[in-house]
Amino acid sequence: MLIAYGTYAMPNTPLEEAAPMLKDIGFDGVEICVGPDHVLSMPEEQDATRRHQLRELLVDLRLGIPALMVMGHLLPTDDENHQRGLEHMRCCVQLARDLGMAEPPIVSMGIGGKNADWESERDRIIDTLGDYDKLAAKEGFILAAEAHCGAAVDRSERALHVIHSVSSPRIRLHFDIVHFYLSGENEAEAVERLLPITEHTHITDARKHEDGSFDLLLLGQGDLDSVAYVKAMDAAGWDDFITLEVSKRVWGQDGYDVEAAARTSYDALTGAFAAAGVERV
Repeated sequence: MLIAYGTYAMPNTPLEEAAPMLKDIGFDGVEICVGPDHVLSMPEEQDATRRHQLRELLVDLRLGIPALMVMGHLLPTDDENHQRGLEHMRCCVQLARDLGMAEPPIVSMGIGGKNADWESERDRIIDTLGDYDKLAAKEGFILAAEAHCGAAVDRSERALHVIHSVSSPRIRLHFDIVHFYLSGENEAEAVERLLPITEHTHITDARKHEDGSFDLLLLGQGDLDSVAYVKAMDAAGWDDFITLEVSKRVWGQDGYDVEAAARTSYDALTGAFAAAGVERV
């Protein structure tokens, strides 16, 4: 397996600065965040010259790109919002290609909705993913749809239901173990259930409280069993990137140190690899 880091954790650091920093720390890849709150990350902010320069930089650094992580939600508020979302996704796919992502490009986005609305929104989620499947067939990419604690798709059975209902090799799961952990699932059991539909991964950490609240933390600072997770991923045959994420609950705090967070996260995951007896590829 390989280890990547998401630039979602680096909103004020352009990729030209982030990539050399991550390489120096030891990462194998960089998941590139695309969003209006992340400096110079939107497709319309990047001309052909910058895209070429970034591609050359990533090649020189030998950093892979496991996915583009696009901010926002797939589930639209109305048809106009839906059409804008599809067009934005098309532009992000072209950005992924211009930056040198392997074919087919993998683009990740949250599904959206609310936990309590699962029954009423289930069919609309499936229909929405079906529209993205048509776009993915035309543009030649894979959509990794992210389940999320508190969202409509927040547990294994719901993720399996929507992915199996769409039934397309182009619509897969973005599997972030922390959200299933927060939904009460065992790490190894969640891996066993979800890896067959997974295209992209995230790992971060969390601590649950008796009142039902929780903190999202840097990996190694919470209660997630990252060693059990790594062992399970290895046993299930995953040989691709595991991508470290840092929540906005962390990077939005005063005094947040971009490089220190990346190093802490890297050390925690490489430590989990060592404890699990799993070698880097």
